[in-house]
Amino acid sequence: MNEELQNQFMALDVYNQQVQKLQEELSNIDMMIMELLKSIESMEGLKTSKEILLPLGAGAFVNAQVQNPEKIVLSVGVDVLLEKDVDEVIVDFQKSVEELEQTKELVNTQIQKTNQEIVKLRSELEKRAAAIEQRSAQMKPRTN
Repeated sequence: MNEELQNQFMALDVYNQQVQKLQEELSNIDMMIMELLKSIESMEGLKTSKEILLPLGAGAFVNAQVQNPEKIVLSVGVDVLLEKDVDEVIVDFQKSVEELEQTKELVNTQIQKTNQEIVKLRSELEKRAAAIEQRSAQMKPRTN
């Protein structure tokens, strides 16, 4: 196998790995979006009810009353907390969802482009394989 053919096989492998990584990134983005939407829904719910299920860990919860549902405490860094108005946090989270949706579109576009390269490269490799096979068949002595 010549060097150019080896390079094409290596490129095909790299493209496949890129697609896999991008698909993992899409999955992570989807999880972040779902978490943000769930948080938005919970904060919206605070406007009608002060009662929540408070997670204790390991799948255990306790019913709790929110003392100040108009304010949300956000973790903005290591041991750094910030108190913000609930509506402000909802808007921030909605913006984050929009940004993640845009990022998701970019990742999908990159996946499509990479898949197009994979198809193109596979086609070239199939043509080369067919040509090699044809040459090999022509070189074999015929037996009658």
